[in-house]
Amino acid sequence: MARITKAQKAGLDFLDLVLFSELVVYRGMDAEERRQLDTVVQRVTQMAESRHAGREVEIIKHLAYYFLEVSLANTAEELRQAIPVDVPRPDLSNETIEAVDRFTRDFQMAFMLAMTSTSTGVEASYALEIAETLRGEFVGYSALVRRDLLKRCFVREFGDVSVGVYCWLTVTGVLPVTKNDLGRFDLEFDQKFMTRLALLADYEMITHGLKVLISKDNSICVYLGKREFNLKDETVDRLLDIQKHFNAATTKSSLRGIPLINLRDLKDRARVQDFFEQWGSRTVRLRMHTGTLASWLSILGANMVELQLLREYERAAREKYPNSAGPIEIADLKVAAIFNACDNQHTITEYVKDRLLEYGLKINPDTLYRMHSTMRKTVFRLLSLYCKLTRDAGVATSPLYDDTFYGSTFIHADKLVH
Repeated sequence: MARITKAQKAGLDFLDLVLFSELVVYRGMDAEERRQLDTVVQRVTQMAESRHAGREVEIIKHLAYYFLEVSLANTAEELRQAIPVDVPRPDLSNETIEAVDRFTRDFQMAFMLAMTSTSTGVEASYALEIAETLRGEFVGYSALVRRDLLKRCFVREFGDVSVGVYCWLTVTGVLPVTKNDLGRFDLEFDQKFMTRLALLADYEMITHGLKVLISKDNSICVYLGKREFNLKDETVDRLLDIQKHFNAATTKSSLRGIPLINLRDLKDRARVQDFFEQWGSRTVRLRMHTGTLASWLSILGANMVELQLLREYERAAREKYPNSAGPIEIADLKVAAIFNACDNQHTITEYVKDRLLEYGLKINPDTLYRMHSTMRKTVFRLLSLYCKLTRDAGVATSPLYDDTFYGSTFIHADKLVH
């Protein structure tokens, strides 16, 4: 078997982060949190469309979400109080610490604005005005909404986002999927989706560039070398790989630039593959799903099964309790079966199989059923834990800092699912 390339590894990292955000929004958030997220999308879209049109709207929205995410993040002192760590408090006055917080926030926003405006050719400072105007409306929102707000909004605005990303990565040759004939990926990708997808890819590289510029250490390193964590060798290898790439990015002159996909022709397969090769040389992700490339279609399909099941329950609840605001008994709701070994017609796995066929992707219902059952015991449990930790702490960090709750959940995944 050929060794996975840096581009393929980066492509899977990108796919994994999109899938995780999709799961957070549709399975992890409660109804109120999704309402909050929808309000952010609606308010930002209204303001963006009041002055711009077409591609420019998506660029303005993308940046507005980022500026809101940064400005709605908790301060260093709030984080210290919510997440006690065994690190001495800086020997600085409160005024100085607050000034550093403000400077770091403003620097992040100015850097992202400059990089995105340069790569897209769009003067997008109106996004700052949107964020300043709307920030006060969202201050009290759940930490699960405020953290990774840009990604949450992306997956909320487009359907089957993870599958769309998978297809694009395959069409461009980043992921060498051979089971499905590329000729059957006869898709006209939605231009709004493609604009935002490219912006998200650049956002990951720009954010990484900021981390390298500002920090000398990767926060993931805290888990290494401490016996009390009792990490498996496989987990240690993953963390060492992350650390190795971070160290390379901070020390090698050849890796000091920030690759941007918006400066490339998205239809040029070689240039897209080179972008992900550049990504893979600089950073790797602590993935939610650590399986092989071959396992990804069943993972994406199982996610679609779960989301369709949730939609079935929502529909059944509206029909059975049309005027009720009280508790709902899930056992009383009638929904389609997930799978039936004798006659699988009208089941959820049959529906998902047909949906995937529309994308040119073939998978059988039995595989979907088995992977969905596995995910219920593993990924979905970890997701619920992550959401609870984030929600209960009530704090969200800016994109400049790694997600503490994500790291602690998936580093200890092997202990938490048993």
